[in-house]
Amino acid sequence: MKKQKLSICILLFTLFVNSQNVYSQTVNTSNESVPLTLEIMKEKMFKTKAKHLSGKEPAIVNEMSRLKDNYQAGNIEKIQGLQNELNGFTETKAVNPEISLISKDANNIKSTPMQSDQLTLNEIYTANNAYIKAVATQVEQRNPGEGTIWVVIAVGAGDVGIGATPDTLLYFNSTNNGVSYSLIKRAALTTGMKVNYDEMDLEIIEPFTNDKYLHLVLSVITDGFTGYHLSGIITLRKSDLVLGGGPSFSFPGANNTVSKYSKPRITSDNAKYPVEAYLTITVTQDSTDGVNNFILTKVCKIFSPYALINSPSQMTYLSQSIHTPVNGYSTEAQTDVAFYNSEGTVEGDSIIFVQSGFPGTDNFVHIYKNYGNTLLYPQYRGSLSGSSHHKDFARVAANGGANQKSIYIVYVEKGFSSGYYFNINGYKTSDGINWANMQLAGGGDSNSEIKTPDIIGRRGTEGKFYITNKWVTPRKDIITSFTIQNLSLKSFTLDHNNQLTGSYASPKPSFRFLNNDSCLTVWPTYSGVFSSCGCKAINLSLGFIIEGLYNPANDSAGIDISTVHLRNSFPPYNIVNSVYCYNLSFATFPDAVPGNYYISVNHRNSIETWYYQPLNLNDSVYASVGFYGSQSNAYGNNQKQVDNSPLLFAIYSGDVNQDGTIDASDLALIDNDASNFIGGYVVTDLTGDDFVDGTDFAIADNNAANFVSAITP
Repeated sequence: MKKQKLSICILLFTLFVNSQNVYSQTVNTSNESVPLTLEIMKEKMFKTKAKHLSGKEPAIVNEMSRLKDNYQAGNIEKIQGLQNELNGFTETKAVNPEISLISKDANNIKSTPMQSDQLTLNEIYTANNAYIKAVATQVEQRNPGEGTIWVVIAVGAGDVGIGATPDTLLYFNSTNNGVSYSLIKRAALTTGMKVNYDEMDLEIIEPFTNDKYLHLVLSVITDGFTGYHLSGIITLRKSDLVLGGGPSFSFPGANNTVSKYSKPRITSDNAKYPVEAYLTITVTQDSTDGVNNFILTKVCKIFSPYALINSPSQMTYLSQSIHTPVNGYSTEAQTDVAFYNSEGTVEGDSIIFVQSGFPGTDNFVHIYKNYGNTLLYPQYRGSLSGSSHHKDFARVAANGGANQKSIYIVYVEKGFSSGYYFNINGYKTSDGINWANMQLAGGGDSNSEIKTPDIIGRRGTEGKFYITNKWVTPRKDIITSFTIQNLSLKSFTLDHNNQLTGSYASPKPSFRFLNNDSCLTVWPTYSGVFSSCGCKAINLSLGFIIEGLYNPANDSAGIDISTVHLRNSFPPYNIVNSVYCYNLSFATFPDAVPGNYYISVNHRNSIETWYYQPLNLNDSVYASVGFYGSQSNAYGNNQKQVDNSPLLFAIYSGDVNQDGTIDASDLALIDNDASNFIGGYVVTDLTGDDFVDGTDFAIADNNAANFVSAITP
């Protein structure tokens, strides 16, 4: 007996007999969440050397917080004096030499502007001879310059070895809410330095002056991928575009020949303290004794972020890992960091550290905290689970203003039994103590991995966050975003990517200071970076079967990229917007306003097919558009029955030359390729087996005999 559901090789879309399609990629619009309790684990890795404030130290910390929060002339000097006094109790000093990441002439390289006149989907940068390694973004949230969007792009070249071309950092900004971008600064790294994929993070320190500072942390491999694995910081001063800093991190006792640094993340308490802000940076360290690997989390502080321009050696290091080193090798282990404020002084200013992907405990997300104004080691506060599945890519954000305790953690959950990433989830809290778990989307498999989410919190707006992630599929990346308001899902965009391409880097979230805050998604392709403005769009869950790809023996519907058109519902039915998507997937039309539209689909070797009626589409919910459940779901009943149980219909295959009719000209093309034993991803291969033969010819010949052609309004 045949299975009663249609199994497919990607995206796990489930089709039930004679019913609407039910998608495994589900968007949680109900905002359902499950309360969780922080579990206290007993494993050895969580036993850190505790040091509590005692004696004179609490008084120093409290006075520093008071001076930082109530800025007056002369307070900076007083704070620095107190910090020096506090460092006498807790400071650890680096002993390893620092390595400069940026070239000596980085400040002498002339930048040229680059702009785009597109409104909602903007090209920031493209280069045919390079590829995008990493992207970071932030928006200025304080005047002067409030609302200025910054995007930093690491552009790489493919050569290797000691004398290899260094990767280049490009600093773009937009002063018109993402309508256009200008190239502000170009900086080459030191010769041979290559940026790790997806390993950049950006923080802006904003006093009430034009001297704002962009602090970029990144990981590199020296000598054209053959040398040391380093992490470091580079600072750009906005007022004169001077680059400073540029040192690698040099933790006490580390040896670059056996220690690899990666995945740096940065935060500041600038949201609470506008003038004298501190930076906190985490780095993942992988060390080896020649046989075994040990994963560590290292932390450093920068108490004078403005001084990085003139004096790179401003880092104050915690020499030990914040947890016991974990035995095992992992490319997934990472620690993210955020600042939040829960009122008060010492205990009110907290840094939260969130760990995921650590060997042996990767079914949990672990939480550490420490006070922002001290060098105390972060203390383990508990672990979040909710399921026994593997948890990866955890990122955390907070709003950071005075007495704002909302925190949101986004992560990917991966099923062990089948070995694929299957959903993107969130942990949330409104008080920093009590947590709840919610699912944002699910449905990925080994051919559609949900990867690399990231999150940003709006400064001073309690419970407001923006999240991005990507689904890596065979022919393109699906870029998805979610808007969180009052810790609940407010809106989403299913796919920003209207390009037929994937990427090495990952999308990044930001905000525009427009329409009471509007979303901004910065997303890369292999060789370009784009931005999508706005939080809402017309989203479709789309399902149609392609005749040649369907296998009735096992109810398997193959997938392929098609072009989906959004058309006016009135003559001449002009195309309003077009996107690339899979035949069992979802589509987003970012430029379209709510209204009545026809949907038409064009597959590379199939007949153009229209949905049977116009649909009233809006940007509040996503519409489900399923062709396959009934022949009449296609305009003019222009589909073919491909299965009895379940009853399924497919669009006709065989229009190889895309002229709207399956006829002798298509048969000739298929016959010629079959005679020449052509294979691969070619339009004459109707069955998708990467080979052109008599089976493909038979499908087209049958449809030609029945005079199959496109039927349109």
